[in-house]
Amino acid sequence: MIPVGSPAIGDDFFDREDEISQIISILEKDSVLLIAPRRFGKTSIMRGLEKELLNKDKISIFLEVEDVYAPQRFLSEIFMALVENERIRKKTKLVHALRKGTKWIKENIRENIEEIGISEFKVKLRRNIEEDLKKDWMERSRQIFEIIGKETSEVYIVIDEFPVAIKNMSKADKTETEKFLHWFRKLRQLNRNLRFIAGGSVSIDRVVRDVGGVTTINDFKRFRIGGFQREAALGVIEKVFRDEVWNYETALGEKILECVGEAYIPYFVAVMLSGIKEEKILKGNEINEDLIETVYNFRILGNEGKYYFEHYFQRLKIFYTGMAGMEEKAAKTILRKVCSQDYY
Repeated sequence: MIPVGSPAIGDDFFDREDEISQIISILEKDSVLLIAPRRFGKTSIMRGLEKELLNKDKISIFLEVEDVYAPQRFLSEIFMALVENERIRKKTKLVHALRKGTKWIKENIRENIEEIGISEFKVKLRRNIEEDLKKDWMERSRQIFEIIGKETSEVYIVIDEFPVAIKNMSKADKTETEKFLHWFRKLRQLNRNLRFIAGGSVSIDRVVRDVGGVTTINDFKRFRIGGFQREAALGVIEKVFRDEVWNYETALGEKILECVGEAYIPYFVAVMLSGIKEEKILKGNEINEDLIETVYNFRILGNEGKYYFEHYFQRLKIFYTGMAGMEEKAAKTILRKVCSQDYY
C-alpha cells in the first residue's frame, strides 16, 4: 500500500523518472525551485532526486526546514547535514580544510566523531554552531561555504518546505529575513559548486513579495510538478491491487480515477486506496464499483475523511494573513462556493 501523507520511497516511488531526469539536466547550470500545490508529490520527487544524485556519486543532502525560525538555524541545519554526510567525511582534504579554515570552525569540530560518538558530537556541534552563528551568521557562513566551494566539485542541497521556513523567519524578524534572502541569493550566484533544490508550494512568491521581493528567488529555475498522467495513475492502482492480492480490473481503476478527478494527485489516489483497504477489512466485501463509490461518498467526503484535508485549511491560515483575517475568510468562502457547483 502506498503511504498516505508520507513521501513515497523505494518500490512505492512510481513513474517520476522523467521529472527527475529533467531536474538533473537543469542542475547542470541552475538551482531549481520545485513548484506545486500541496500533496502533489514534491517531497517524494526530492527524495528520489537525492537518491539519484547519490547513485551518480554526487554529494547530496536533504533538509526538511518546516520548523526553522531563524537564519542561523537554517544554516546550522545545512552544516549539520554536511558533517553527517559520509561522502563529506571521507574527503579528508575537506575535513582538514574545515578544521584549519577559521577559529570558530576549528573550535566547533575539533573533536573526532569516532572518539566521542556521532550522537554526542551532533548535539555539541549543533549547540556550538547555532550559538556562534548568532554573533554574525553572514560572515561565519561565508567562511564555511567558501571552504566547501574550494575543496569540493559539486554539492547538491535539497531543501523541503522552503516557503514555510521563510514565513516562519519573517514572523520572528522581517528585517533579518530580508537580509537572509539577499545573502542566500548571492551565495547561489557566487558559489557555482553549490546547487540548491528547494521545494516550494505555489505560495512562494506571496511569501517573499513582502520580505526582500521576488527578485531574491528569480535566479532559481522553476520546475512545475503536476499530478500523475492517467496511465501512470492506473499503473499505481493496479500495482497496489496486485500487492494486496486483490482482483484487479481496468474498470475498477477507472472508477477510482473518476472519484479522484484530474489532475490525479498522488495523495488523493493514496487516500482512496487506503479507504478501500479499510472498508474491505471492516466489512470483507468484494471490491467493486459500488464499494468504491461508498468509500468516496462516506469515508472520503464524510466526517471521518475531514482529517485528510485539514492541512489545506491550516495553510490558508498561515499564508492568507492580511486584513485582520479577512483574506483567509474570503479564500474559504470562495472554496466552499466552488465546491458546491457542478462543472461540465
